Amino acid sequence: MNKLRIRDSIMTVSTVWQRAFSDALLAPRRFRKVMPEFRKVSDMLCHEGIGDLDVARLPSPEAPILMLPTAPGYGGMSSQDLYALLRVVRWIQPKRIFEIGTFQGITTAHIAVNCDAEIYTLDLPRDLAGEVAGYTANDVALLQSRDEIGKGYREFNSEGRIHQLFGDSRAFDYSAYAGTMDLVLVDACHLYDYVINDTQHACELLGKRGAILWHDFGNSRDVVRALQSIAHSFNMVHLEGSAL
Repeated sequence: MNKLRIRDSIMTVSTVWQRAFSDALLAPRRFRKVMPEFRKVSDMLCHEGIGDLDVARLPSPEAPILMLPTAPGYGGMSSQDLYALLRVVRWIQPKRIFEIGTFQGITTAHIAVNCDAEIYTLDLPRDLAGEVAGYTANDVALLQSRDEIGKGYREFNSEGRIHQLFGDSRAFDYSAYAGTMDLVLVDACHLYDYVINDTQHACELLGKRGAILWHDFGNSRDVVRALQSIAHSFNMVHLEGSAL
């Protein structure tokens, strides 16, 4: 079955790139617009050093996964990504979770209503953002005020299990949380150096058991490059059908 899957993936990628080169020759303007999607499909299907895991193969949760209303937009997780994340949460049943990258807190809220874990979530507020060289315009637009960060989880934090932390993930002092987390979610700045840096901190945060999840695999070329460069150090898999 695995050989058939690999063959099908190679055939799909081959077809995608044949179409891409055809467009490059015959319709260069259209090619420039669709090139990111071609690369995304290619990265999703073929990623050297990184395995694949069908989310359906994860142990089924005893109780239904709770999904909250979400509004699509840049910076948040899609419904399929949230579902894949929550299948992992229900599977490993973490007691302590560290999220690098809060944004509006929709992901945080989903995690909170689907487990009893203590959640620590870190984000960079606009007033602390000193160095943004290399950021895309979209990433700069994601910088929010302290009041805006995490507004999506507040109504689900009546028990005080969600702890908001502020700071730049490159320079934040993680020592108080080192070695105590069962799950770490890396979903902050998507620049290559940031992903590598956040991964190093994620490893320090993780306890004796648990998992690290990276978001925007496939969506961001830098995320793909960073994860492929360190895949030899991890038992790393792509959750099929998601950007995790």
